[in-house]
Amino acid sequence: MKKMNSSYRLQIIKEIAQKRQTQSTDDPMARHISELLDCHHDAPIRTTPTFLDNHYDDNIGGWVSDLWESNK
Repeated sequence: MKKMNSSYRLQIIKEIAQKRQTQSTDDPMARHISELLDCHHDAPIRTTPTFLDNHYDDNIGGWVSDLWESNK
């Protein structure tokens, strides 16, 4: 087996130690955040930003009022 680069080995050890530390905590919020961070790369989260009576339109590249369409 080929010997690993020492910096790569240290990075792997660091990641394993951090993961064990977060899993051993009794804080439910810390565990929840850790789970979110672990699964963030599984599926990209695409949200459509909306604000009160406004939405972002990719076609025009800007914000549009939802009230304008109700006047038609």
